[in-house]
Amino acid sequence: MDFVSEIVKKVIEKKPYSCIDERFVLKIASKIKSNDDEERIKLIRAKLRKISTSMLPLSFYRKFEKINFSEDTFKMHKSVKERLGIYPWLVSEIKRRGNSVVDLGCGFNLLALKHFGFVPKYYIGYDVDCAVVKFVERFAKENKINAEIFCSDISDIGLGEGDVYLCLKLFDALEDYEYGTTKKILEVIREKTNHIIASFSTKSMGGKKTLKERQWFEIILNELKMGFVKEKKGNEIFYFIDL
Repeated sequence: MDFVSEIVKKVIEKKPYSCIDERFVLKIASKIKSNDDEERIKLIRAKLRKISTSMLPLSFYRKFEKINFSEDTFKMHKSVKERLGIYPWLVSEIKRRGNSVVDLGCGFNLLALKHFGFVPKYYIGYDVDCAVVKFVERFAKENKINAEIFCSDISDIGLGEGDVYLCLKLFDALEDYEYGTTKKILEVIREKTNHIIASFSTKSMGGKKTLKERQWFEIILNELKMGFVKEKKGNEIFYFIDL
């Protein structure tokens, strides 16, 4: 086993990181340089927290395979919980655009969509957190929802086709992972769908800092000649890109 792989093995020893796609952790590890192994492990985990693991309590990872579903289960996911007052409006916007959904960085969105009265005819979700993937897979199966959920780094896979692509609070994380990834993903997506709904948070992770609007994202959309309408709801800015 090579040195980077050994570092990855140590990174995922902790429970919140143990279910993240190892290929993704390996990519992160290869980008972070430090002569101190412990410092490097801390930096890798810090990067993963920003991208993936900060949305769920530690208790979820300890018992996710045994958690029973209820009407409030989806509220465990921080990002989904923050969107509670927005989902009815968001569901109506999705339904206006189609019945099949591809969800990048899906988290617990499927649970929330069902809670607010929308079960897609077909749903494809992607997430780098395999615990989330297994959890949502079980939810879909128990509720007889036609869905496929993949544990994978979306920058490395062939994406499915759907009426609507959801990219909620996704692109900041992609750019933090690797500059320029957003444009590459959008170039792929526009061949797979007619409608993209993207969003960005207007608050920092702790909620104390107001974040600037993402002019860099609008520049990319203009470069790709992808027209958009944007609307602010709660602590989130939504971009509706109808191709």
